[in-house]
Amino acid sequence: MLALLQILLSGLVTGSLYGLLALGIVLIYRTTGVLNFAYGALAATVTCFLYVLLTGPHLPFWQALLLSLLFALLLGAVVERGFARPLLAAPILTKAIATLALALVLQTVVQALWPQLTSPVHFPTPFEGQALRLGGLYLSLADGLALLTTALLLGLLQLFLQRTRLGIAMRATADSLEAARLMGIPVGLIFLFAWMLASLLAAIAGVLIAARQTVIDVQFMDPVLLLAFIGAVLGGLDRLAGAVVGGLVVGLADNVLALLLAGHSLGTLDLGDPGIRQTLIFAGFVLLLLLRPRGLFGGAALRRV
Repeated sequence: MLALLQILLSGLVTGSLYGLLALGIVLIYRTTGVLNFAYGALAATVTCFLYVLLTGPHLPFWQALLLSLLFALLLGAVVERGFARPLLAAPILTKAIATLALALVLQTVVQALWPQLTSPVHFPTPFEGQALRLGGLYLSLADGLALLTTALLLGLLQLFLQRTRLGIAMRATADSLEAARLMGIPVGLIFLFAWMLASLLAAIAGVLIAARQTVIDVQFMDPVLLLAFIGAVLGGLDRLAGAVVGGLVVGLADNVLALLLAGHSLGTLDLGDPGIRQTLIFAGFVLLLLLRPRGLFGGAALRRV
């Protein structure tokens, strides 16, 4: 029983990180209509920038983190103005494919600037090796920060969208682009802010994931992004809270399957292999979408904004 509880706790942490990434994916899609497959590359770029600040000039962690988050806002603004804005009127499939190209560009730039990150390197943090003991359960400080940060950011984002003029303007733009323009809402600035905010969320998620696994390279976010997309789609792609819940479902499924399949085989097939686990998650995802095409919490209609 204790082992199961530990696995469930680990699944909540993993799922919260998927959910944090899914938050940014949903925010961009709801506001601008872009399925951003470069989201993992954005997170990895900022995390690599943080690594360089920590290992090059050897800045204190929190100072380097602040500079990295400011860099994330700038990167989001540059991507929106230089990439997303010219493609605003393009079909959704065109924009999705273009984000794949953007991911390759970002990875190539990072490899050219910091070639040491083409191979896995140790990612230093001040809370490495620190853990909390909850009864018979263990929670690393990095895991605890992941849970707390995801819950806090979701709450703040919901309050921002519900209670501030800028947040209400973003919701109006998401609901109807033309109506928002007729009401005098600066749609261009809304798009810019949405990309900057999503880039900030990606950066935070990337840093938390790097702190948890303690090893990064330029492509360390690629396998995480796919599972985060599954969480976003499960949540409905139009619900911020649904994105987090979808991420939690995927994280819990991943960890529970790891426990159930460990040490088992089918002939020569090792069922404990991570590839088998991911295959089962993808299969379950497809089956669920056959029953609920708009996800667990998707609205009656998914509108392009």
